[in-house]
Amino acid sequence: MFRAGLKAGLRAYSNQTKRFVTNRPSRSNKWVPWAIFGTSFGLGWFVTQHMTFADLLAKYMFDNVPENDEGLMKYKAQMQQRLENLSVVKQLKQVGYTEVFSQRKKNNTLIDKTLQVPGGITIPPRFFYNPKTKETVGIYHLGMKLTGYPFLVHGGVLATVMEDLMRESVMFAQGAKSEKTQDLTLNYKFPTFANQFVVVRITQVEENGKNVKLHAELMDQSGDRTLVKGTGRFKT
Repeated sequence: MFRAGLKAGLRAYSNQTKRFVTNRPSRSNKWVPWAIFGTSFGLGWFVTQHMTFADLLAKYMFDNVPENDEGLMKYKAQMQQRLENLSVVKQLKQVGYTEVFSQRKKNNTLIDKTLQVPGGITIPPRFFYNPKTKETVGIYHLGMKLTGYPFLVHGGVLATVMEDLMRESVMFAQGAKSEKTQDLTLNYKFPTFANQFVVVRITQVEENGKNVKLHAELMDQSGDRTLVKGTGRFKT
């Protein structure tokens, strides 16, 4: 009887022990605070790198206000100063590029009217040209109104900007007063964040009489990362 009772007691203890082990609290949720911290840190870094408070408000704050509105004029002046302070602008001037001014812009209603609004292309793009290589560089600011997915510039807007720079390059390289796009091919390499300047540059010019083929790339405002590559054929 004693042995039978002892064995029964041991079995009961063993079963209790197994149940205790089985129901032990999980430690797998310890990563949750770190994940929250990492996400918050990453979002904060992104906002501080790509956006200012004025940028975030520009989408709504300056809608339908007169061009001579004091707040809008101040915001545009800040944007121009930010563009002038870009390292790529200083580098261009050091390697033989000079700033040039488009003669066609008054007819380019998409870039200069439809999209040139606060939160869109707030200020006119700047162009730099190297007469030795016949290469052109354009700098555009792309705001929050030009997004497709949240924070990412719409692919159609990027195509528009790429074609615009190519057309300007044809004008500068050949001295033509008009040009016609034959075809445009783009390869999207990396998402383009909104509320930043982008640098579009011609990397190669191939001329055959009135036919011109251009190779171009769109980079972030540092000029370190290629976001879009493309080729275009034009006729003057």
